[in-house]
Amino acid sequence: MNYEKFEMLDDQNACALLIDHQAGLMLFCGDIDPIHLRNNCIALAKVLKLHNIPVVMSAAAFGPAGPLGPFLPEILELFPDVQPIYRTKINSMHDPRIREAIEVTGRKKVIAAGITADFCVGIPAKTLAAEGYDVRLVMDASGNYSNQMLAASTANLTQYGVKVTNWLSVACELQQDWAIEKTAQGLLEIYREHLPEWSMLQLTSDTWKSLQK
Repeated sequence: MNYEKFEMLDDQNACALLIDHQAGLMLFCGDIDPIHLRNNCIALAKVLKLHNIPVVMSAAAFGPAGPLGPFLPEILELFPDVQPIYRTKINSMHDPRIREAIEVTGRKKVIAAGITADFCVGIPAKTLAAEGYDVRLVMDASGNYSNQMLAASTANLTQYGVKVTNWLSVACELQQDWAIEKTAQGLLEIYREHLPEWSMLQLTSDTWKSLQK
């Protein structure tokens, strides 16, 4: 089997596409509970903000007034200059506004996440991959209707060349080197806020250090 050369994400080659991270849709996913899904979506958005990754957001037509509710406010607050593009197209790449917003970044790596992974974000991810983009679909910030659909989505996406990943992997790729201090401390803060295990480890370490004094 032939594999393409692996190239890490960085703050110069990547953009992001966030689709349908709406409050009502959080309840639609059965493979991950809405608390963890929301946590992962916000963590991913903070990572994108930390590294100044260009972000394109889209949501279902009618916006906050529709049955699917508003885009997660925590994400909107991180990107005050980015307005969600409200669409009727199932495939976001069929909406010329979204396509143009991605193309204008000039970047060929797309960090994609949305609800759900099989169609709302999965279909445009496959379209982008077919057009030559290197697409990383962040599964733990996307969600699926059931665990069965999670397995089917993962298989189907990879068959069409989409790379399935998670928000922590994206964060590590973008950081690349802990010696890059301008983002290292910010990433550790995101860990503290969104990785409970890391938070407990840090608390234990900080307590131990204070006791040594």
